[in-house]
Amino acid sequence: MTTQTVRRVTLKLHPKQDDFVADRHPFVCFCGGAGSGKTIAGAVKALDLMIRYPGIRGMATAPTFKMLTVATIPTVLQIFPRELFEYRKGDNMMVDRADPENGSKLYFMSTDDPEHLRGATLGFFWMDEAALGTPNQPNVQHDAFLILQARLRQTGTPLQGFVTTTPKGFNWIHEEFVEKRRDNYTLIPCSARENPFLPKQTLEQMEESYTDVFAQQEIEGLFVIVSGTAFFDQDRLKQMLVNVMKPAETRGGMVSIWHLPVVGGKYFAGGDLAWGTTGAFSCLTILDWQTGVQMAEIYGRPERDEMAQASVDLCREYNDAYVGMENNSEGMSIVEKMVDLGYKRRMFYSDWEKPRNKREKPGWHTDSRTRPVMLEGLREAVERRAIVLRCRDAVDEMMMFERAEDGTPNAIAGRRSDHVMALSIAWQMKDKNHARFNIETAREMSPLAIQPPRW
Repeated sequence: MTTQTVRRVTLKLHPKQDDFVADRHPFVCFCGGAGSGKTIAGAVKALDLMIRYPGIRGMATAPTFKMLTVATIPTVLQIFPRELFEYRKGDNMMVDRADPENGSKLYFMSTDDPEHLRGATLGFFWMDEAALGTPNQPNVQHDAFLILQARLRQTGTPLQGFVTTTPKGFNWIHEEFVEKRRDNYTLIPCSARENPFLPKQTLEQMEESYTDVFAQQEIEGLFVIVSGTAFFDQDRLKQMLVNVMKPAETRGGMVSIWHLPVVGGKYFAGGDLAWGTTGAFSCLTILDWQTGVQMAEIYGRPERDEMAQASVDLCREYNDAYVGMENNSEGMSIVEKMVDLGYKRRMFYSDWEKPRNKREKPGWHTDSRTRPVMLEGLREAVERRAIVLRCRDAVDEMMMFERAEDGTPNAIAGRRSDHVMALSIAWQMKDKNHARFNIETAREMSPLAIQPPRW
């Protein structure tokens, strides 16, 4: 245990807190279990910077305003000496009493709308409980982190961003501070057991109440899937990360190309469809029939007509790839538009068992019967190494997919599953031999098709 003295302030910190406050990397994360002292460490680090750099402007954030008022701000008020700093509740900020106008300042903001973080010029920022997202905005904290990075531009200051949080699965914290392995990022892990100031009774109560896996996250501060059993083999997924890569080409911020089609190549695709400016994304992914390698994808929130046209264009580019498009709810209008665009003979039909001239239900219907089958098919493909993914987000989504206690596979709370569902549908096209690459199918292509099949 060390004692850190700042100006006229003497603060006792345990070793991990001391390491965090002293760390000078541009971006540093204190990732600790509940009761590890992470919020106190963040407040002390903010205080340290505000005293060492007079006039510095910092910003402290929490996922919601309520969390600011019940956790982050009370901790700051506990740590910051009142004779040096004043909390201006109306302005929601701490100011230096000696120079309220030009002295050091600490602004408090929630990250529920990251766009509100723009505009400030900062010397540092501190994100408290940065791993917490919401079901409707699972990536909101990551978006806030990226926006705040661009706010670090106050001259004569250390320009440092730091994070204090309990891990919540293999989310963006794990990606930014563990997986990417960059010299200017560092992570300081801390178990609640390493905090000598934590009452022994509190730790004992947590040990008694928490399950083994939940305890690993909440006490030990480890990255785990806590609410169920991992659906996809985690070791396989970690091996798959070796094959992910940046797209060789991007188009319009929505289309990613990893490999171009080859003459005679056979390709299949799956689409998970949504519509709107919030919530789920639309995702179409194309894979090579022979190798299982991911070739290209569409990912975003385009309007219905735009998604239909982009899907048809990309599938045609890949030698008229055979595609299963989800026809649930909003997806049906996109599927019907693709039919109108002349792609109906290269699409899966829900009633595909009927003769071609009798089929009436274009697209793949995901329901309580088909969903377990398609997800299990993708799980087996991952287990057999039959699929090679290039998209990092797709692998990350798989890492956040669990089998709940009732046996149903789902994304953990706050995580997306658009890539997983698109890949699951696509794999059904191959695994169940729905995709038919033959002369008869080629002859039945609509006259509106731009190019005939090249096999």
